[in-house]
Order: sequence, then C-alpha cells, then structure tokens
Amino acid sequence: MEVVLDIGWVLRSLNRPARLPVSSTASLAAEVYTRAKEAKAETSSIVYLKAPSPVEVDPILHTRPADILRELSVATTFLTDSPFVPVARHWAHVRYCATLDSPCGQLRLSKNAAEAVVHHHKVAQSEQLGIGLALVVARAVLAKKYPRWHFDAVDADVALKAGFIDDVSDDVRNEPGTKKRPDYFLIGRHRADGRAGLRVVVLECKGTHGPPGDVIKQLGDACLQVGTVAVGNHPLYGLMIASRLTERRIESFALDPPGDVELWSGEDEAYAQLLTEPPAQEQWARNETHPVTTLTQQSPQPGPGETRGTGTVPEVLEEPAQVPPPPYNIPEDRKRWLAQVLSRTTAASVLMFAGDRSAAAGYGTLRQIGQPDDALPFPLEWADTIGRKIRMPGGGPVLEGTTYSMPIADGRRLEVFRGVERRLHRRLADGDLRGYLNNASRLRRWWTARRRPPPGDVFSVGEDGTAMIIRLLDK
Repeated sequence: MEVVLDIGWVLRSLNRPARLPVSSTASLAAEVYTRAKEAKAETSSIVYLKAPSPVEVDPILHTRPADILRELSVATTFLTDSPFVPVARHWAHVRYCATLDSPCGQLRLSKNAAEAVVHHHKVAQSEQLGIGLALVVARAVLAKKYPRWHFDAVDADVALKAGFIDDVSDDVRNEPGTKKRPDYFLIGRHRADGRAGLRVVVLECKGTHGPPGDVIKQLGDACLQVGTVAVGNHPLYGLMIASRLTERRIESFALDPPGDVELWSGEDEAYAQLLTEPPAQEQWARNETHPVTTLTQQSPQPGPGETRGTGTVPEVLEEPAQVPPPPYNIPEDRKRWLAQVLSRTTAASVLMFAGDRSAAAGYGTLRQIGQPDDALPFPLEWADTIGRKIRMPGGGPVLEGTTYSMPIADGRRLEVFRGVERRLHRRLADGDLRGYLNNASRLRRWWTARRRPPPGDVFSVGEDGTAMIIRLLDK
C-alpha cells in the first residue's frame, strides 16, 4: 500500500521549537587533536594542523527546523549562470523539509529520514543538514565572543575564487586529489558611535549519521581544513562544528582553533567608500610572498569543571613546528580587498536567494561568475525568477522574491517562497550596499516583536533581511 506523507505534520514539525545540545570541552579538543595528528602523521599536511580549544556556548540552543533550512538555503546560494540553479534550490527545500522533528522538544531526525534513506543519500543528507546546524551553532558562539556583531556566511570557494589563480597545493592533500580548505567565511560587521568594523572567521561544517567516533574523525579533518587559510600569515579564528544525527536526537560538537583577524575599521564615511568601491581583479598565486615561520601549537585549555593533568583531560604537548605559509594566504595589504569581496558576495547571496540573478551579477567579480578576466565590461544577461510579492502577517513589511509550488496527492499545493524585504531589495538592486547592511536586521527585529503567523504557515526570518515561507494552498 502506498504511504502518503502527511503534509500537515511536515509543516507542524518545521514550526515546532527544538532543543539542540552542543558539546565543547577540553577533553574533546585533546582527543580530536591527538586523532588528527595520528591520521596525518605520514603526510606533509600535518604542518597545517591547528590545535583546537573549547568554545563558550550554551549547552542547549533553541532553534526550529525551519530556521535550519533557511540557513542552509542562503549559505548554499552560489554565483552561477546555470539555468537549473533555481530548481535545485527549490529541490533542496522540499527534499529536507520532512527530515527534522522535535515531538518532545528535542531536535532529532524524523523516522523517515532515519530509516528510509539509503546510505549514499544519508551522506548527502548529513552533509547538507550539517551546514544548517553548524550555522545555528556558529551564530550562538559568535554572539558570545563578539556581542553586537552580526555575521553573514560566504562560501569559501566563491570568495577565494575572486583572488587566487592556482588551486590548493599538494602540501595539504591527505589523499591524492583530496582538496583541503574550510567551507565558509563568516564576515562580521559592527557599527557604533560613527565608526564601523569588519572581521572574518572561517567555518568548517560536518555531519554524520554514524557513531561518536565519526565525529572525532570529522573534527580531526577540520583541524587541517581551517588551517589552510590566513590573512597576512596570521591564523584566523576558525570554528569547526560537527553534528551527529540520529532518530533519538541531534547533537552538535564545537571547537575553536584560536586566531583572530580584524579586516577593517574606521569612520562611517570611510566605511561607505569601502563598500562603494568594487574589489580589484586580483590574480596572485598561493604562497607568493611569505617565508616559512615557526609556530607553536597551544594545548587545549580546560573547560568549565575540568582540570588539566587528570585522567579525564589528555595532555597535549606543545610542539614548535616549521610551518610554510598557508596555501590560501591573503596578503596583509589586501585586507581591504577581502572585506570588499566578502561584503559584496553577501549581497549577491541575498539577491540570488530572492531570485534576482541579474542584480546579483553586479556584486561578483568576473572570475567568481565564471567569466574570463579579460571579458568586456558588459552586463551579464541572467534570467531572473524574482516576481512575487508577499506581505508579512498583520500588515507588516512586503517581501519580494520567488515562489515554487508542487502538487500534493489530495489536490492541494505546497508553496515555498524565498525573498527579501522590499526596501532592502531596492537598495541592493540600486547598488546601495551600505544602506542594505545598515538596515538588514530590521525585518528580523520586527518579526521577533510582532510575529503572529497564520495557523499552519511556516515563516523563518533572518538577520540579513531574508525570509522563507512554506505553506499549504487549498485546491
């Protein structure tokens, strides 16, 4: 007998609040680092390993499956001229909207996602959901470390493509042909008292359906991936977050290889000029200018309630290492360039999420959007899918975006809308990046204060002004 999925249950599950446990301890950091060194002992990539430390984060985070899916959707919005991208993005929403549940308040895999998905699809499922979960955890960690800062995710490959002409080197390959670099940059911004600041964090996202040992292995791999990017040969603050997904519960594990880089700071007027200027078409090769340096890997520090030197916290000896410059080392004098690339790529992702591909093209470099560097400076003709307006409940702000719908067995239709607040869209389309960034969080603040969604409809609103709506339409 054919089993028909209860769409009402799906929407209720997406809306239901859920608890996400997060673990971050010194003993976890020491175990991960020990395993990472063992795995990389016979490879030249061991010199790039970063020793992780625990992070400050609440042991239980509160989220919803809908928010995890929206984080995934915005983060995986790429600059590309493929005509199939909008369909693929819609498929990602529909494919994973029935995978998460929290019947007793604990986030977990749905029964269908845990039992009815074959192995190779589970790998894709855990990788994709791992991105959404990692971004939820990363925002919580960064909110404690950098209060009053807002961070946006930028795909690392998309950003690095704007400046590097060589691929990753053999020095950071664990297996032949395996490239090692982090998944995302998180660009943070802060404005107060007429001044603005920008900083950058790297993020590696992992996910598994397997046993706890798989989490240790994945975090060990991440110790290498977050160490392959630097600015001026200075290590970046680099979060590594792995999530274990089971039908009983989903839990995340977070560690922090230390580092910190401020990209830019200055007066508001200089900030406006920074965002107005398009980044140069850089073409530097990896490891151009920086010599080998000696770094000391720091031992993980004890977490709350833990002590060093006991049987519960393995000791990790400090060991100086001759470390060549990271393969992706943005020169010190190109911090401004990186700030421009990351800021503009953030704008492009928001526009692509809402379906305005033509406006998004104006925020990417030629290399990012797959064009030769000597291409003529004519605008790219990208077909748009934007064209739907939806007003938020209670006479709220208007969203502009794109809608996809699919038929349900009983004659109704499931509709997925992705968009951005109308005034923010207008600013971005007009090239007013500063105006967008200064006002991006207003939609989220309005929603938090006044939200009264219609019964059965699913709303998820981000700090970047994006919104996702999933609802069931009558026959």
